[in-house]
Amino acid sequence: MVTMGHATQLGLGPQHATSLATRQFEFQSCTLNRHQNLIRAHGIRGQRAPLGDATQLGTSSVSGTLLLMPRPDDLDFLLPYILGGAEETDVFELAESLPELVATVDKDLFVETYRGLKVAQAIFRSKQGQPLSLLLQLEGKTKDDSAAAGSFPSIAGTLSEKLPYVHHHARWRFDSTQIEIDDLVLTIDNGLELDHYHNSQTRNRLPEGEQTITLAFRTPHNADFIDHVREIAAAGVSAAELTFDNGTDSLTIDFGRLQKSETPVDIRDKRSIQPQVTLQAYQDLAGELPMIRFTNTND
Repeated sequence: MVTMGHATQLGLGPQHATSLATRQFEFQSCTLNRHQNLIRAHGIRGQRAPLGDATQLGTSSVSGTLLLMPRPDDLDFLLPYILGGAEETDVFELAESLPELVATVDKDLFVETYRGLKVAQAIFRSKQGQPLSLLLQLEGKTKDDSAAAGSFPSIAGTLSEKLPYVHHHARWRFDSTQIEIDDLVLTIDNGLELDHYHNSQTRNRLPEGEQTITLAFRTPHNADFIDHVREIAAAGVSAAELTFDNGTDSLTIDFGRLQKSETPVDIRDKRSIQPQVTLQAYQDLAGELPMIRFTNTND
């Protein structure tokens, strides 16, 4: 018998010492695992062959990625773990700390639960003809002992029945102008410190460092690019906005202040020129705007 990926299941939930996941997600891939290292004595013993007799388990970490195509109601659950701030009437803000997660993964022959997880990176991607995807890089503390197959919680009723956003639902407003975009990549890096073990075999904390938020895309080499994107002031552009709207639900991502140096224009062949633009987000103190803010209308 061969285990098939289609037989697996994924669930997430608020951090708890013993409880399992509370919400099930449709997913594209999952690499979440415990990673252990071995400590060996490598002393000189008058021989060339290394000995394995004095080997012990060293520290371990929990980490991996989840690739999702998130629905609007999925994002209501996920955004507080990505940004830190709880929802306030569809609005999700950055916060100084991140809440922890539990993940329960049914790997068909056994079920594993990982605890003390935080979102190290969240990468949203969309391109023409494709749905909006979300890659979550999770870092955690511990894994429960593997459970028998069949112990995945009965949470299939929480699976979303909504449609994911697709790229043609997107609109990008920059410098008060609608700019055409493709190959969109929004990266939110929470700057987690991953080496806090001290005298513990597992991580005892995952402190949040400085956030780094970037937005990258391709755009046609046209008048809008020349007039609004190629060169901007060193202080950047404030109040830019990315929106996905499918006519029922909408996701709006507002940026405080976006900065970049001059975008190079490369000519590689006879085809159309589409420069690669990369912007970095900062808080706008004068305009009282955060680095980033999400508004997720899930009707």
